Amino acid sequence: MQKIQSYLYTNRIQLLADVAGFTTEYTNVYQKTVKIYNGVDNVLEFDIKNADQKRIDLSTLTQLELNIMDAAGNALPSSPYTITPTATKGIATVTIPDIDLSEYTTQFFKYSVTALKNGNTIPLYADSRFGVAGTMELISNAMPTFRDERVYNTFTGEIDFSGNIQHRSSAIPAKFYEAEPTTTLSFEVNISSGFLGKVYLEGTTDMTISVNSFLNASQTTIFDNISSNVKTSAVSTVTITTAVGSNNYFRLTWQHPPTTSISSYMDIYGGYGSNNGPGKVVSVTVF
Repeated sequence: MQKIQSYLYTNRIQLLADVAGFTTEYTNVYQKTVKIYNGVDNVLEFDIKNADQKRIDLSTLTQLELNIMDAAGNALPSSPYTITPTATKGIATVTIPDIDLSEYTTQFFKYSVTALKNGNTIPLYADSRFGVAGTMELISNAMPTFRDERVYNTFTGEIDFSGNIQHRSSAIPAKFYEAEPTTTLSFEVNISSGFLGKVYLEGTTDMTISVNSFLNASQTTIFDNISSNVKTSAVSTVTITTAVGSNNYFRLTWQHPPTTSISSYMDIYGGYGSNNGPGKVVSVTVF
């Protein structure tokens, strides 16, 4: 029989406040790297002391906040996080919700803690050498992860060589850093009533996106009532599932018939009129 031991204890971080003007009896040379995880709400505990290693009364501090920055220096979605004092002198806690970490993979974050004292914003030091920034290691492979659906509802109009407008979504990543690589993606396209035109999916094998990435893109038609399904009204949603294959990015493109012939197309389609058409693609949901 194999025995697995697990431990339940607080993820505690020591911080120093009011370092200036005190004789440092205990020297905390560096702050440990804090480990946090995808898939759970991470509760951190702060042990806030003065330079003599005595816990301070947190009622002397207000607006305690935790600032977290990713590897690129950008703040996490809800940063800064409010730190809440507990009933124990010098001890405060903060929660980093799972949803704020869902879009990140394994990497090192930087964090800092600030507070308001006597009307001034002050830093709480991560070590006795007046270091303000500490390090957090995000570990993304400790819990099973689920890919959240993503909604794209902004389409940029670009004029092609024939003078017609192509409405395009931003680049949609096809692959993710997961234990099991993404093999298929589903695209749910929300189309407005009376849509007249063509909707198609483009895929590119380029590793990075540039102005030329989709020049030779593969195309998969999702809906087309200009030529292949003439007189067919678009349903409110159309969903397709496509293999990722060697594609690294997709984008959704839709277009109306040529501007000069929209009126004649509306005449052909029963129920279409200038007050109804030619409609548009409202959004695409990827999951």
